[in-house]
Amino acid sequence: MEQRFGDLIIRLSNGISHRRMYFDAHPRVVAVSREAAAELAAVLRGNGESTFSFGVFGGKFVRHGHYLVGPSIAGRALVDFAERLHCGGFTFDAKVTAADLIAFFRLGAERGVAFTGLDEARIAFAREGLGHIGLAPPLAEVGPVDAEVHADAMAAACGKGDFEPLVDIYQAMYDAVSKNALAVNDSGAIDVDRALAAGAGLISLNTGGALDVMQFLRYPDYDSYTIGHSVRVAALSTLIGRKLGWSEPVLTELAAAGLLHDVGKGRIPAEILFKPGRLDEAERRVVEAHPETGARILLDNGERSALIMAATWGHHLRHDGGGYPRRPAWHLPGVVAELVHVCDVFEALTARRPYKRPLSPACAFELMLGDIDGFHPRLLAALIEVLGLYPPGSEVRLSDGRRAVVVTRGKALDRPRVRATHDQGGVPLAHELQPALDLDRAPDLSVTELLTVGIGDCPATGS
Repeated sequence: MEQRFGDLIIRLSNGISHRRMYFDAHPRVVAVSREAAAELAAVLRGNGESTFSFGVFGGKFVRHGHYLVGPSIAGRALVDFAERLHCGGFTFDAKVTAADLIAFFRLGAERGVAFTGLDEARIAFAREGLGHIGLAPPLAEVGPVDAEVHADAMAAACGKGDFEPLVDIYQAMYDAVSKNALAVNDSGAIDVDRALAAGAGLISLNTGGALDVMQFLRYPDYDSYTIGHSVRVAALSTLIGRKLGWSEPVLTELAAAGLLHDVGKGRIPAEILFKPGRLDEAERRVVEAHPETGARILLDNGERSALIMAATWGHHLRHDGGGYPRRPAWHLPGVVAELVHVCDVFEALTARRPYKRPLSPACAFELMLGDIDGFHPRLLAALIEVLGLYPPGSEVRLSDGRRAVVVTRGKALDRPRVRATHDQGGVPLAHELQPALDLDRAPDLSVTELLTVGIGDCPATGS
């Protein structure tokens, strides 16, 4: 159920973003309003409640004392709206309609200036007929004691603040991709510097722990999955680049390249980009033009980084010379483009999409290894070596019945280091009581199941 809460918040935020680009009656604004209204009704039915409430604290979403990490990353438009409203959260009741949500999106999109206070914001909501959407007071107005307890509860829920800097960094990365995606279809003036700054934030982390938060980058709708994909590719690419000993300036450009590699997809019509079925030949040609389109967009914006240009233009080139776009016989993809290609394919295979279930990392590795000469062998080996069969952030079940979260890979690919989060009976453990377990040193324990919801069956490789 928590997953559905987060998906609903992301839809609400995306509604504001769409309304900034379009108008009330635009099909995409109407669609997201209907989807959010249907999701709200389903959440309330499933939870047996008459209202759906969540808070906004410190630029992040909160529910029942827990940070909602994924929505905090993907839902910046809604966070910004809450700050302009001077409110500490929202309450949506069961009578909210799609028309109400369009009015909510319109106010969030068009009101760029902050209200003078919560009272003025509530008057504006009443004027728009938004009686079924309530605004909570800022947490500080509840009282200093309650605020302190609430903040402490959130920090404890997130591992005493372990996720907080990661959320800020991933939010900056998500914002960089999102704003550039909007700019491609608006002025065309993308912000490469924003992508570089977000990449520098990722590289500033001392460890690869940034992958812990990748489990929260969910895609409840088409628009958010295209953005989340680039964020995950950037994180995976830099993790491998760090493993290979690349310098921090190169890693920063590599992170920006991951964030920008699919910028050309912004020019693909939505009915083609998000088509759930097989593309016809004409549609496929449109899709396969996006690397070259992206490179032209970067050049039009004055980009001169050979590394970023190579990744954008060449991330669909195979190691054996195939793929697209068509290249001269003398051209070699280059190690950066090949690295982004490896990460791009792995992310696409293992991510949940609106039209497919995710594959397990083990299955993705099997498929990629079975594609002889499709990938740079050293880079694919580095990906497997860094992630193991259970990437950091994965939730797993142990052989003694406990559930755990993978912290890092171990010496053996199938024996990671984990942190137990639930006891054998399925009862959640308080963070301070969650034991760290190194399965390399616990021969009686093993991972028996990867607890990815709705994971797909691994197709036969033919080998």
